[in-house]
Amino acid sequence: MNGINLDLFQFEFDLTWMSFFMDAENHVYTRYGGRDDRDPESHLNRDSLLGTMRKALMLHKLGDVLKSSLEPTGRTVRTPEQIPTMRAMMAKRKNKCIHCHDIKVATLKHLRNRDKLKRQMVFTYPTPANLGISVDPVDQSVVDSVRPGTPAARAGIRAGDQIASAGDHRVLTLGDFSRVLERTPARGRLSVQLKRNGQSIQVPIELPNGWRQSTDPSWRESLHVVGPNCGLWGRRLNAKERRRLKFPPNKLALKVTFIWGPHTRKAGIRVGDVVVGLDGQSHDMTIKQFNAHPMLRRNWGDTVPVILRRGNRDVTVQMTFPNQPPRD
Repeated sequence: MNGINLDLFQFEFDLTWMSFFMDAENHVYTRYGGRDDRDPESHLNRDSLLGTMRKALMLHKLGDVLKSSLEPTGRTVRTPEQIPTMRAMMAKRKNKCIHCHDIKVATLKHLRNRDKLKRQMVFTYPTPANLGISVDPVDQSVVDSVRPGTPAARAGIRAGDQIASAGDHRVLTLGDFSRVLERTPARGRLSVQLKRNGQSIQVPIELPNGWRQSTDPSWRESLHVVGPNCGLWGRRLNAKERRRLKFPPNKLALKVTFIWGPHTRKAGIRVGDVVVGLDGQSHDMTIKQFNAHPMLRRNWGDTVPVILRRGNRDVTVQMTFPNQPPRD
């Protein structure tokens, strides 16, 4: 991302992969890429990419670029190197390559240093899943399923509907829909144009408070900027280990394999301990979900209980997070 114009190439920097299909005048036909919470390659596959490329070529022949009000002009050039905290981040790195996630991390750090950071800023570029819509992984304009009780279900959207547009923005892919949702207000209504049984219908989706927040953001690299982490790494016990220790399969059981946090060592946590409880939570978690819990729900300086299985007994220790994040 070194030198890239961020006022032209706008996308989810916490991602797996993103591509833009454009004309020579920097106008976009469609975007392809992104992911949902479940899987880094949830909507990245050969067939969907080839299908998107074919559609982009047809649009190019017609000169049919996106004319949505959401589209950036790119006239103002703003590069990653201009983010105030980027220089300090790159100074620590031998390879000066700026990765996509570095841009979001540097941006959030800059806001944090100015006391303007809010946790909800992590939840950028929501996917249709936030509205209850699962789109087909291959033909990503087709609704695969709709979760009951969600905004999409209440609006009457059905499996098999084809999404033509959202707002005034054409939708061919998950990336297109996500672009619309990024520019959609936190409260309000989104109008979606559908094709159903050969007919075109317009459906308004009411957006409830908090709709932008997804259920499992632990994959996001930028998450560590908004709150404290547990200062350790570990792995979930496998089924054989759980049986030997008589741990149920749906409960937290993370074996500590590495410690980097001084606050973690001060709490008395050791490599080899098995974490079975954190801050009152004991459900099964990945190590990323484990570290994400305080990032999203605790503040700097808070103290939380951690329950460890050490040998044949449980030990409860108190972990106090640093009083403030590092300043960049």
